[in-house]
Amino acid sequence: MAQLIVRRLDDDVKKRLKARAKKHGRSLEAEARLILEDAAKKGVSGRRPRTKEKSFGALMHERFKKSGLTEEESKLFQEGIDELNANWKLQVPTFDE
Repeated sequence: MAQLIVRRLDDDVKKRLKARAKKHGRSLEAEARLILEDAAKKGVSGRRPRTKEKSFGALMHERFKKSGLTEEESKLFQEGIDELNANWKLQVPTFDE
């Protein structure tokens, strides 16, 4: 495993990191490690890599499956949403008279 030494860290930053670590029940080192790992996962853009988003119908099925929404109903619901989206047209206004 690699080691990293951070020099010239502001005392206030260290104090806040210690408070954050205590809040999460971790050591200062473990908290710093977690923060660095999370930052590294986000990549260069500063954001986490996008995962494929679930469709609205799939989310509705997940949310309401206990109340009886079947796979077929979920599929039909998603088809309806897709049909609405297909008929949606963006209209850019013109300001010419």
